[in-house]
Amino acid sequence: MNLAESLGFVPQRTTRAVRAINVEKLIPNPDNFYHIGDLSDLKASILEDGGVRQNLIVEPRKDGTYLIISGHRRCQAVKELLADGADVEADLPCEIEPDHAKAERLLIRANSSARILTPWEEVLQAQRADELITRQRSEGLINETKRQAMQKLLHKSSGSIGRLCAIYNNLIVDLQQRMKDGKLGVSAAYEICQLRPEDQEGLLATHNTFGIEEITLADVRHYKDMNGVGVCRDDPRQTTIMDFIGDDPKEAAQPETEPEAPAAVPPEETPPVEAEATEKDLGTRECKSTLTEEQRVLLKEYQSVARSAFERISHLWGIHQKYTDGRINTKKYIDDSQYECNRMYQELDHLRIIDEQMSEKAERKECDEMGSD
Repeated sequence: MNLAESLGFVPQRTTRAVRAINVEKLIPNPDNFYHIGDLSDLKASILEDGGVRQNLIVEPRKDGTYLIISGHRRCQAVKELLADGADVEADLPCEIEPDHAKAERLLIRANSSARILTPWEEVLQAQRADELITRQRSEGLINETKRQAMQKLLHKSSGSIGRLCAIYNNLIVDLQQRMKDGKLGVSAAYEICQLRPEDQEGLLATHNTFGIEEITLADVRHYKDMNGVGVCRDDPRQTTIMDFIGDDPKEAAQPETEPEAPAAVPPEETPPVEAEATEKDLGTRECKSTLTEEQRVLLKEYQSVARSAFERISHLWGIHQKYTDGRINTKKYIDDSQYECNRMYQELDHLRIIDEQMSEKAERKECDEMGSD
């Protein structure tokens, strides 16, 4: 069902049976976490149209009631109108969806395509979709890969989905509340959720001290710079994007062994400290002169992150040299190398997101240009 159909602007095509069902038999779905919001405009529209003109979608229950899949706001609006004594039909047009597995997915799909979601609703939606698809794949109800099923259900790239799931899993409760209150967006939340819980608490305490409610991406980066805070490197509580979009089980942990000192690399194999990035290296898909301002900003961020990720190689080489020269011990070698590798992993993760955003905007721009021809 596309957006226009979901909003009732074009005739809806469906193979589901349709019947009129009294609002008292329509039960709110306990899995529905989407905000009902203010209903005054919707109630006025229902009165003006002489009733609900768009079908609800419901799932039949054994006790003769129906679980709402799509249409919670319409149902609640009619209940409130009836309570106020308005002359409105209590029987609503409903499509019957008997397949429970389909109904579970449809609850998410209908809202992801027909609503403007809050940042926290996006996070909850991604996490619910992750749990649902993981379970239905294990039950043999879905044959697609997890990545494919998630993208189709949420209409998002795998990187965007993974970022939302990482926020749900890693962001501390008080900062989750900031998202619920509309004071923290997805980009800033993702930047924060890569920090240790104690560093997240420190950031929040700083903002509370100065009475700052809204936390922006610039605020987060400023806090990290001022306090020397980096991304989490070895905290088992942390999860990353790839934990949510991979389909293969993680490899079994290898037994710990004392690492041997790495062999010295001949001087001629020393990696360069810095390399000049070319247009091809940066993943630019068209001439700079044709980029929109939004694409230019993304390209600039891509260049910065790509350069930082590359510099990790020279940092690792410097650590290796110190170790082979005997200037640091094995523990220091492992800790410092692990830190640089984790930073590189996070930066490459960030690079993946930017690349996907650039691809999406390039495709959107191409569609807009084709539409204007």
